[in-house]
Amino acid sequence: MKFTMHFLRITGAVSLLYLIFVLIVSGRKTSFLWFWPATAAGCFLVSAYLHYVIRHASSTSLLPAKILTGVIWTCLIVFLAVESVIITSSMKSPDTNADYVIILGAQVRGDKPSKTLNMRIEAAYKYLAANPDSIAICSGGQGEGENISEAECIANGLTKRGIDPSRILLENQSTNTVQNLSFSKAIIGDPNCSVVLVTSDFHMYRALKIAAHQGFTDITPCSAKEFLVTTPGYYIREFFALTKDMICKNL
Repeated sequence: MKFTMHFLRITGAVSLLYLIFVLIVSGRKTSFLWFWPATAAGCFLVSAYLHYVIRHASSTSLLPAKILTGVIWTCLIVFLAVESVIITSSMKSPDTNADYVIILGAQVRGDKPSKTLNMRIEAAYKYLAANPDSIAICSGGQGEGENISEAECIANGLTKRGIDPSRILLENQSTNTVQNLSFSKAIIGDPNCSVVLVTSDFHMYRALKIAAHQGFTDITPCSAKEFLVTTPGYYIREFFALTKDMICKNL
């Protein structure tokens, strides 16, 4: 239990330091920011409980503490296993000459792409430039703080890079990944068409699972590789997003 206590203290301290770093670099509106103070508080509280049990050890207090320790390490092992699958999925290469390339939207700031979206646009451009017969489907609606839809922002980025507008279709009604793929599938019409899916590396595994659940039979990943200050948080967020989509039967 002492090792677990020290591990929790270190995890809590790292969470607080990372929170401060993200606040300085990315600002307080960064998504999933609440997770870090919540994690720090939880780690410090549980470590304090284990410290108390160790100092006042008795047969009645040791058992629940041991069970709690076991639960903590079991959850950590499950988390690391899922994260390894997420990371591995993002490393696969797309098939060439796909019929369609679906580019999933991300935040637009005014009418400019966020760094995450810009990386997706760049990854899509490279694939479309190398595979001139593929048709792009830009997917994403217009959210709060966005002057244009995410789909339009993606299309603008592709045309500025030299992709012919005749190769670009817009899906500008979706508000989440499930709708991105569902509405894009409706545009394609035939789920058996070959499709390359472009999204961020941390998001790829869940997006592919949702696509398979919706009936896409020939879909391969084209990950936008990124490492921003917020990327570790995005990978952790995906664990909870996967859990939610499993509960909602989206996978």
